[in-house]
Amino acid sequence: MLQSLARARLNLHPKLSFQCCIPLISRQYKSSITNNTIPFDNQPFPFSRFEPCCPDGEASENGFVPCSQHPIPKVIGKKIEMHEELKKTKTGRHLVACVGPEAPDWMRSKVETVKDSMILGINSAQNTWIRSQKERPSASSEGELLTTVIDRPSPNTEWPTSDILVFPEFRRYPAVHPGSILDSKITPLFDALWRNPMCTQLPRIDNEENLDDIDTVVLVCTHTMRDKRCGVLGPLLVEEFRKVLSEQGLLKGQEKGRVEVWGVSHFGGHKFAGNLIIHQKCLGGHMYGNVRQCHVPSIVDRHIINHKVIKELWRGALTPPSIEE
Repeated sequence: MLQSLARARLNLHPKLSFQCCIPLISRQYKSSITNNTIPFDNQPFPFSRFEPCCPDGEASENGFVPCSQHPIPKVIGKKIEMHEELKKTKTGRHLVACVGPEAPDWMRSKVETVKDSMILGINSAQNTWIRSQKERPSASSEGELLTTVIDRPSPNTEWPTSDILVFPEFRRYPAVHPGSILDSKITPLFDALWRNPMCTQLPRIDNEENLDDIDTVVLVCTHTMRDKRCGVLGPLLVEEFRKVLSEQGLLKGQEKGRVEVWGVSHFGGHKFAGNLIIHQKCLGGHMYGNVRQCHVPSIVDRHIINHKVIKELWRGALTPPSIEE
């Protein structure tokens, strides 16, 4: 009875054609976003935080209920926080280094401590840059720059050289070496981001590329060395997203697929696992917490296809939408 009731709650929106709601050729940054401008879904989400689709047992002290359809280790489920207010994030920009799945970055709890790594190189270069400024740049009260690594490979490179992606612009900067950030053609990009993460437009770089064949990037925290909860739940979510998207013909590599799904390093709030970020050109970047596999079909339907933000699992707007120049 419980299982059939739970399944009945999965009433999805009618499918719309999967295309971003704003046509994009060249893009600039929309510098502000408020809750009043976010298109929250006016229909209740079928699940509460970390709720299973097919309950299979009594609730643990923290509220965790096993699922017969999507099992996860009880020792992990019992360590999930699902009652505290979901930790929100500041709006800003998101820079990711595409280090691939086997990079040394994944072997440390803090990617910024890995010798020769991109994030360490960025942080060291920023410290040098700050010391070189006559006036210390003031911290932005409105937003900040989030830097992470993802397991997306960088073709034709060897670690630590890697591609860099910047959101919300959906731009790719290929083959960046962490030792050349302050003395190469990529330098103006970092100069602009360090001066003001909320700057309205980034400088053009010779070999930059717009990711015109991608509308959406789903980034799931899979950083095992930082926190076991994300390390266990994250890969399960990556697999489920790819499965659901593939079934609907939306996964990159399919004829009409324009969605990529990758594992990402820690970005905060691991007690709210599963944690993920969805970057979409027409919605910007949004962070979700307390997601489990049971929720993925509804997230794909409501957020990715129908461009509605799910308030029940929402951890804040990370980046605003891209807009036409």
